[in-house]
Amino acid sequence: MKKIVMIILAAAHFAWAGAQVKPVDGRISKMKLTATELAHYMAPGVNLGNTMEACDWNDVFTNQAGLKSETSWQNDKTTESYIRSLKQQGFNSLRIPISWVAGHLTDKENMTIDPVWMKRIKEIVNYGLNAGLCVIINEHWDGGWMEHDAFTSGANVAEHKEMFRKLWTNIAKEFKTYDQRVLFAALNEPGVGGASPQVQGDMLAPDSKEFADRLLAYEQVFIDAVRATGGNNASRVLIVQTPKTEIDLAAKDSYDITRLKDNAKNRLMAEVHFYDPYIFTLMDKDADWGKVALYWKGHAPADDQGRTVNTIWYNNKNVDAYQHITNQVMKMKQKFVDLGYPVVIGEYGANRKDASLFGGNQEKHNESMMAWYGAVTAEMMRQVLSHTSGISMCSLFLT
Repeated sequence: MKKIVMIILAAAHFAWAGAQVKPVDGRISKMKLTATELAHYMAPGVNLGNTMEACDWNDVFTNQAGLKSETSWQNDKTTESYIRSLKQQGFNSLRIPISWVAGHLTDKENMTIDPVWMKRIKEIVNYGLNAGLCVIINEHWDGGWMEHDAFTSGANVAEHKEMFRKLWTNIAKEFKTYDQRVLFAALNEPGVGGASPQVQGDMLAPDSKEFADRLLAYEQVFIDAVRATGGNNASRVLIVQTPKTEIDLAAKDSYDITRLKDNAKNRLMAEVHFYDPYIFTLMDKDADWGKVALYWKGHAPADDQGRTVNTIWYNNKNVDAYQHITNQVMKMKQKFVDLGYPVVIGEYGANRKDASLFGGNQEKHNESMMAWYGAVTAEMMRQVLSHTSGISMCSLFLT
């Protein structure tokens, strides 16, 4: 999601507090770990919010945002002490959503990134590495030029492929000497986000074969571009995104990750995001089809005014709220992990609400938020730490 979701560290921290600190693996510096092996060292992870992604539609293909954009959506610059604190809280990975094209290009034809901006990005990446974190860098919403515009009916696919190739070539060259603790993620939520001013046509249906085929084609460009830069990029672990990074879309037959070709064996991960159910996590006003949910199962006041998630309507039946979380995770096991592709839960989170706006109980809402974060984190970490489930390689990133 482009939207910044509130970080509630304490709500989820207890779920992994008992996990042992993983030892440093000497194979990392030699680029010897497979994606599955590396994923074992990554969970749990945390996002840097949208600090390095703050941008504007009108900045696309310009260099007018500058370093000041880091504080345009919030007040603080990222510091090394802050990144160290994340490691101290138990996180093992840092995901940095980044804008490259919206406000940080010095040359559109060659997709050349402003060296001052690149220096700042590398500085933050180094903060993470120095703190003992794995670091993911991506091409985020970035003004919509790729995430939205590249998936419309009127998109110039060949042009987008070439721009995408040049962009990732330029990024990859800057990090070719970095070891396996740095991972590249091709996109963020393909098919989501607002359009740029240059958009042509309407968004393709995200559950269609046409959409999936186009996404896989772009992801192949990403893989080929990174590998062609050589150095450690020849075997770096790369992350590709499913349609809209929605689990249900990822589970469809139309998106087939095995179609992606990579000269580096076993170096790909798949990424999905988790914001289920919408009425509890992100919905901020009542609609004619449903009301904002303030409470999670087992944590509602006596008079909940029908604002509790006890079950989730799914495939024409009610599914227990907790069981739904497990079901979604197991879909990813069957779709990706069983085939050797670890899954990155690149984002998950829920917005805390002012319960009084809905005539609700704030204490019970806060308690419900804790319960949701705890349930999601516990289920994800259970799969991460399991040695028998077959989904032991899954990384999750709190937003």
